[in-house]
Amino acid sequence: MKIYLPEKLNSPSHTVYVQPGCEFPVSDWMDDEGKPRMFSVAFRFGCAEVPDNLGGYMLDKQLAKRSPILLPTDF
Repeated sequence: MKIYLPEKLNSPSHTVYVQPGCEFPVSDWMDDEGKPRMFSVAFRFGCAEVPDNLGGYMLDKQLAKRSPILLPTDF
């Protein structure tokens, strides 16, 4: 799944760290010892390719968005 940063940054790369296993302790998010796994998502020029379940988590938490289009928030 392709996801995008929710805001424009001036750098060509940005890394976001997430640990969804703390909130949802399911096997996809846990390591072999049963501890929550940390994921680093490297965005290059505002875009990252991640597994669908991680992308869905980041979209739900508003850590990423589906489209690269920036919509104005002030009218």
